[in-house]
Amino acid sequence: MELSMPPPQIYVEKTLAIIKPDIVDKEEEIQDIILRSGFTIVQIWLADWLLKNNPNKPKLCHHPVAE
Repeated sequence: MELSMPPPQIYVEKTLAIIKPDIVDKEEEIQDIILRSGFTIVQIWLADWLLKNNPNKPKLCHHPVAE
């Protein structure tokens, strides 16, 4: 009787980093911290592209609104 071993599997974890709008001017500094911490930035263009090209995007406000 021959036992077959399942093929080895590689598990990959992904971490999502979201930069709040009020510190977007420090984006490069934040990216540098992420890279120096050993992470790899895989995708960054999507949010920029959506913000510029989405006709249904909400208007951004600079101050919180309270009712």
